[in-house]
Amino acid sequence: MSYIDGRLGVVLAVARAAQEHDVEYPAASLAYYGFVSLFPLLVLVLALVSRPVAASVRDVTPPFLTPEARQLVSDAMTATEGQIGATVLAVLVLGWSGANVAVGFLTVVERVEGDSGWSIRHQLCGGVAVLASLLLALFSIVTTSAAFSFLPDTLLVAPVALAALFVVLTVAFVPLYYVPSRTVTDLRAAVPGALTAAIGWTALLVVIHLYAINAGRYAVYGVISGIIIILTSLYLAAFVLLLGVVVNATLVGGIDPDRSI
Repeated sequence: MSYIDGRLGVVLAVARAAQEHDVEYPAASLAYYGFVSLFPLLVLVLALVSRPVAASVRDVTPPFLTPEARQLVSDAMTATEGQIGATVLAVLVLGWSGANVAVGFLTVVERVEGDSGWSIRHQLCGGVAVLASLLLALFSIVTTSAAFSFLPDTLLVAPVALAALFVVLTVAFVPLYYVPSRTVTDLRAAVPGALTAAIGWTALLVVIHLYAINAGRYAVYGVISGIIIILTSLYLAAFVLLLGVVVNATLVGGIDPDRSI
């Protein structure tokens, strides 16, 4: 019972800390910048790679999108009008959004850990780690989806694909929780937060996939429903990422799990 009580205390401490630090509000901010970055990122991918490669990227995204959102992605990756100007604008928007995502995440880490004495060098390293980790996670999702899309559709493919996605996401998220943190001093201590984020993202992708399969029956708002799903998904994904910060801070002693609620 003492083990169960201890685990329950940690869960309650994480929930309390997430509420105290208002994690849901910076999560909404990160979701906004993620949404703003989505289509510029697709435009930039189209500009950097050949059209067949871009078409391949477009083809592996439908399992996680509603038909309306799928059409938005397809239009963004196949449009050719004003491509040079669109590419320049995409770079500017991505730079602005990426900087805000990094600063937003680092602000939450600083607030949760209670450490405000960060040097410029530490902030820069942390910001680079945040963006690199998120890009690696997105790349992992696309490549895993592409790899398993070529396999025959059997009962084992889906569970194996989810397990593989969970593993690669966990690895991708470790730098996100290790580099910016002052309390997480080794890679092992960063794993709980990475596991939390990987579990959340994997579960979220499963739910989105199941919804996308049945979206034709329930979607009544057309393109708007696709935008709502994307925004909601980005918010939940951002919230889970920030929750990982709280989990690590709790487990390494930054937050007292025995403090009364």
